Amino acid sequence: MNTKDVWVAWTNTDLTEGRGESFPIAVCKLESTAIRVGKGRSVMGSNCYVSKEQAIEVDGKWYYPNRFILPTIVDTENQKAMDTKKAVIKKATELGLTEEEIRALKS
Repeated sequence: MNTKDVWVAWTNTDLTEGRGESFPIAVCKLESTAIRVGKGRSVMGSNCYVSKEQAIEVDGKWYYPNRFILPTIVDTENQKAMDTKKAVIKKATELGLTEEEIRALKS
């Protein structure tokens, strides 16, 4: 069985108090797309929770919780920047920098 990573933006059936059930509003190829689509679309206008999930292929069709949204050019550029930042932070951590030192570098 084939699988692939997808990014899901989750919202709630109760946008006022968040007492409803969570459900996906978007399944995306890139994390940056899910963040963009989920901006301001959760409880009381907050941003959606975004999680990494697995899509599965069955009989040549991909199954995931909702529709698949293709990234824009800006999403692709943002994703590259996010990936670079994560790689640099990982490398800094591996070289012995503490979280406090990394935060100092970010500011």
